[in-house]
Amino acid sequence: MSWNLVVSTGWRLERLCMEEMYRIGDIVGRRVEEIWFTGFDGLLTAKVEGDPVEFVKLLIDLVSSNYYIPRYVLRATPIMVVVKTDLDELQKAVGELAERYILPEETFKIELKKRGVKYDRSAVIEYVAKAVNRKVNLTKPDKVVWIEMFPSRSGVSVIRESENFSLMRSRTGEQTA
Repeated sequence: MSWNLVVSTGWRLERLCMEEMYRIGDIVGRRVEEIWFTGFDGLLTAKVEGDPVEFVKLLIDLVSSNYYIPRYVLRATPIMVVVKTDLDELQKAVGELAERYILPEETFKIELKKRGVKYDRSAVIEYVAKAVNRKVNLTKPDKVVWIEMFPSRSGVSVIRESENFSLMRSRTGEQTA
């Protein structure tokens, strides 16, 4: 099971969200290959065809054009790499992605979403941040190191804040900022 998207929906709306994801894939011309329940209410993982960052950008464009407004997809986060939930593996993945996607003059922050893991949030952030040799900016970073932690697997991405879909942000006009 290799996923490249984390999707949030309302509580007990996972099935409807799955159907909507397939519909969105058809509209944007990118196949949603498979969707899995995570075991956490309102949270799914999905495998989309091609680049997940590009898929999310297409979703953002779709919503900002008012062509289609999702009812069940509340958030969609692209995932570049999935690793075993292990601090060393996470640190290695973060370091490799940061080196590739954060320019030396750019700033970053780490956004961590953890579910069902006993790791201390600040300890995880502090540990993986050691692998990023760039300046930190918690208010207006150029890039966000996004980590989605689950009990057995974790997803990591280095994206711009605007490359993470939020229905709430898109409806208030903040998505394209």
